[in-house]
Parts: sequence; structure tokens; C-alpha cells
Amino acid sequence: MANTALLQTLDRALVLLSAFDREHPEWGVTELAHHLGMPKSVVQKTLATFARHGFVYKEPVRRRYRLGPRLLSLARLAQPELARIADPHMVRLAAATTETVKLTVVDGNQTVIAHAVESPHSLRMTGRVGERNDFHLGASNKVLAAYLPWETVWAALSARLPAGHPLLQDAARFRRELEAIARQGYSVSHSEVEQGVTSVSVPVRGPCGEVQASLSVIGPSLRVTGDRWRQWLELLLLAKAAVEHELGWKDTDSLPDRKEVGAAAAVRQP
Repeated sequence: MANTALLQTLDRALVLLSAFDREHPEWGVTELAHHLGMPKSVVQKTLATFARHGFVYKEPVRRRYRLGPRLLSLARLAQPELARIADPHMVRLAAATTETVKLTVVDGNQTVIAHAVESPHSLRMTGRVGERNDFHLGASNKVLAAYLPWETVWAALSARLPAGHPLLQDAARFRRELEAIARQGYSVSHSEVEQGVTSVSVPVRGPCGEVQASLSVIGPSLRVTGDRWRQWLELLLLAKAAVEHELGWKDTDSLPDRKEVGAAAAVRQP
């Protein structure tokens, strides 16, 4: 009997955690209880338990809950599997764009390149697996930061950047930039991490809708003429959808238009 009650409690907790998705990245206690048809007291206690262990994060002002950094830590344990799943899609993406493709994840208060497929060009950007970067520069890093709690990002940057760094003097501007990235679902950077380099990046979600990684195309800016970056983005969205499907994330509304992506795929840089 005790085992049955324990399993029921665990089942309820997992149902609650799974309620966080792309359409509902945050919840208040009352609305989540109503959505799930659970007693408010049960939802409140379960969320409080998840928060203590870092599985959810409670915003102090709005008192709403989001998925927390502990899920990202667990996701890191699955990185070899994530890279295995992503690899064939990254290979096809690199062939379609003729540029380097990389998979980046959060690791502590920085990001790290987990996997990369390099461009066939002699002049190319190298995705160095294991390379670490801060959240504030580069499309791949900003995409990851955009889906973390702001307090987590700001604490990481405050600890990493030297006192007097311009970004630390203008937190509001950077926060607005991350909010814009989260709304549009992608990031584009030009000469941020390295001069003459352009990158386009999109988030990759796991089965609960949590962002597990960023998927990016990166190349010399001299080859990114006209709307070339938009062609990258359309191909990225197709690869992202395929990876997410294998990871268990079901969100058909976010799938790119196959005709548009096909048209973009037909365009090749000489």
C-alpha cells in the first residue's frame, strides 16, 4: 500500500514537471493547479520540493515558477547521447550550408562546445569541442542564456567578467536582448567572439520542453552575403526539429515550412 502511494506521488510530480513546455514556460501555483486538476496545496508543496532541489526556479518578484538549472545538470549526463542523436543531422546541415556546425551546452556558469562538424572549406571556423565561453558573446551562448533564469545568467556574468566591464554597467540592455532572442527563437551574431565571424543559433529542446543545447552554423562573414544567414536559419530549424523529435519533444506547431526550407537548401554558396 505504501509503495502504491509513493508511486502515485511520484507520478503526480512528474506530470506536474511535464506541464512546463514551450507554450507554458512558467506557471503560478493557482493556474497550474487548475490546469492539472490537482489540489493547490499539493501543487504548492511539490513545486517547493522541486525548487529546493533546483528542478524549478521561483521568480522572487512575480512568484512564478520556471524549469531550473538542476535539469540542465542532469541533461549534461546525457550529452554523449545528445551528441549521438544530433550528429547525423549536423553532418547534413554542414553539407547543406558548407559551414561548420556546432552543438553547445551549459556547464556551470559558462557554455561548452559538446560536438562539432567542420566545414569542408579550407577557410573555415573550427568548432573546438570542450571550448568554454561566457554567456554574453556569440549567438550560441546568448541562445542558451535566453532560456535560463535571468538571475542565473547575471550571477554567472558578475562572477566571470572583470569589474567595470561595460555589460555590467547596463544590465537592462542585455536583459532586453535576451528576452528578444527568447521571443524570436534564434540569435544571430557578427564579429562578437571573433572578428569577421558570423553565427546563427537556435535552441534544442528536450522531452519536457527544456532547452538542452544550442545548435549553430558558423562561418566567415565574407561568405554570409545578402540573406545567406536566413537560409542558414531555415536549415537550422529543420535540423533542430529533427533532433528534438528524436529527443522526445513533440511540438508540431514549431516545425518549419518544408517548402521554404527546401528552397533554402537548394541555394549553395559557391
